[in-house]
Amino acid sequence: MATAFLLGLPLLAGCGSMKSVDPSQYASMNCTELNVALGELATGVTSTAISRGNISNTRIPFWLPGGQKAVSVLKNRRTAEIERLQAQEAAIEASRKQRCRGEL
Repeated sequence: MATAFLLGLPLLAGCGSMKSVDPSQYASMNCTELNVALGELATGVTSTAISRGNISNTRIPFWLPGGQKAVSVLKNRRTAEIERLQAQEAAIEASRKQRCRGEL
């Protein structure tokens, strides 16, 4: 079971690219679109946090070389993804506060 987990790590890990958040991409969105985007990002944060929790709870045998390191790398990637999504949420919230005062 643990061997299968480690063999599947490259598939789970994905690309570790950190994209910067560009607030101007939200400039053309109306309030409804901003609300929908914010909801989708919140769902993404939740699912990524659950995934990180599942990775944390995976029991890797102590004798499996590199097992704990692989778990640590995956947790760090999920944490970075959560931080990126939260930065996007902050950009959307700022844009929404600025343009949708009466519609919140």
